[in-house]
Amino acid sequence: MAKTGSLDEISAELRAHCPQCQEMFSDPRVLPCLHTLCLGCLQKLEPFTCLERGQKQRSVLCPVCDSEVALPPGGARDLLPDTLAQAEVLRERLRSGGHQMPCDLCADGKGERRCQDCKINMCEFCCQAHRRQKRTAAHSLLLLRDLPTGSSLSPAQYCSLHPTEELRLFCEACSAPSCRDCALIKHQGHELRPVGEVAVKHREHLRGALSRSEPRLADLEGTLHAVYRAGEDLRLRAEVLRKEVEIFTEEYIRAVQEHRLRLLRDIDEEVRRKEQALSLQRARIQQQLSDLRTATTFSRGLLERGPDLHVVRAKVLALSRLRELSQGGAVEQVESVTVRFNPQEEAELYRGYQMYGAVQKGGVDPDRCEVKGKGLQSVVLGGLCSFTLICNPQSEEGREQPRVTILHKDSGRALQPSIQDNHDGTYHICYTPTEAGQLSVSVCVKGRHIKGSPFTVTVRGTQLQHRGIYHCCTFCSSGGQKDARCGCGGTMPGGYQGCGHGHKGHPGHAHWSCCGSAQEISECTGVRDSAPLNLLRTVAV
Repeated sequence: MAKTGSLDEISAELRAHCPQCQEMFSDPRVLPCLHTLCLGCLQKLEPFTCLERGQKQRSVLCPVCDSEVALPPGGARDLLPDTLAQAEVLRERLRSGGHQMPCDLCADGKGERRCQDCKINMCEFCCQAHRRQKRTAAHSLLLLRDLPTGSSLSPAQYCSLHPTEELRLFCEACSAPSCRDCALIKHQGHELRPVGEVAVKHREHLRGALSRSEPRLADLEGTLHAVYRAGEDLRLRAEVLRKEVEIFTEEYIRAVQEHRLRLLRDIDEEVRRKEQALSLQRARIQQQLSDLRTATTFSRGLLERGPDLHVVRAKVLALSRLRELSQGGAVEQVESVTVRFNPQEEAELYRGYQMYGAVQKGGVDPDRCEVKGKGLQSVVLGGLCSFTLICNPQSEEGREQPRVTILHKDSGRALQPSIQDNHDGTYHICYTPTEAGQLSVSVCVKGRHIKGSPFTVTVRGTQLQHRGIYHCCTFCSSGGQKDARCGCGGTMPGGYQGCGHGHKGHPGHAHWSCCGSAQEISECTGVRDSAPLNLLRTVAV
């Protein structure tokens, strides 16, 4: 019990201090993110202006959670005062003896006790008079220094326009407290209800919001614990891997020293990469958890210890923040820390010795992926094009479907590629261009471009294939004329000017004569205008 009381005192002392200046709160105000700071500290923050729905809005960055929070039109002074924080400051000063509460009845004596029913502080003389009155004799009077944590020390709040009138009513239309006089003047025609009655409804709203937030709070705490545990497991796994590497290389100390260092560097690199990923994930979750803890702590304190007036004034802030933090979707999963060492895998030669052993890294590194194939070079319009993406994940769980985007640069029209997983760390990707010009081919793995992406591919227009007569030789195609020539420039014995079978200059097989191409399956570019006429006289049969 003593230990619990000590923790409560430390917690109360922290709640009484500003997180910015580390001093006791002076006129504490609540930001929309539910962090409380001194008014002076808030006024020192550098505001900036942004457009919100076409109107200029002044904002500041909360120094605790770094959230952008909007300021009221009147600036930081118009922010909601934190009654709970003020009470903690008074209680802390009372405990330390550095502050004396005045008597709320006579205003002359020193406040020694508080009536829990009347919510006023009284000196000993007024306490005796309080006990003697029949109407108040049964009231609970507690010493100020013995008040439980969270008890209010402030007297009932009165209207700033009518100092003798207590703020007992609440206007739902204006969302503001009111005295009886203001109800007749400022809130004429509005529906006003007692603050205590409205506070009951607002407490129910806060209680419902807290119940909806608690599962996410538990999920975030569990995930954060899993992140810490994963980091520890990663470090332990790294140590195990280092020992395995040392054992494997003991028999080859002189020859395998370079290989051993390379393996250790690979482990450190992979551990560093995964630790960075875990660190970023931990930071994100810690911030979400911190924000939600702040919101739930504030709302729970408001629900359990807040005066009715403070509840009805702070309810909108608390509900808005809880709703914002509870709409984050499912808690993200912890990234796998799988790293293995395979002693049977063939490695490089070191000092003439064949080395074995490699660090198998979980997942695919986009920086190490590459592409091969003619589908990323010059292609023909309407033809089926393909290339291969080489990822080489070293484990089955490291595979991840790549994302390939193909766009015509001129029209912006997208092509739908076909991606086939070869189940060996490579992917076969096919597409058919529909327009001549240039294509932009983006290849992304794990949301990142691989080296060289996006690629530029030129699409050439379709060229007609040969449709002319396919001649075996000039002699046959000309009907035996000696002076007929062939596009290849070859001759035959016996005074024949054209080409035949097997002579010098003959392509070795029957060939096309319209453009001089010596290949049976090729693209025709038409008759060569620049060629000598005597080389184009293969007859048109």
